[in-house]
Amino acid sequence: MNHKRIALVTGANQGVGFQVAKELAADGVAVLLGSRDIARGEEAAK
Repeated sequence: MNHKRIALVTGANQGVGFQVAKELAADGVAVLLGSRDIARGEEAAK
């Protein structure tokens, strides 16, 4: 059975949350970004 890893990172548009999201994504994890500001969240997702 093949399991896909998924992570929800809150505060992922800046600081520690952003770095954690980048490292998880680089490791092949599907990352869901949590951000209070949609524009900043969309920018971080790019």
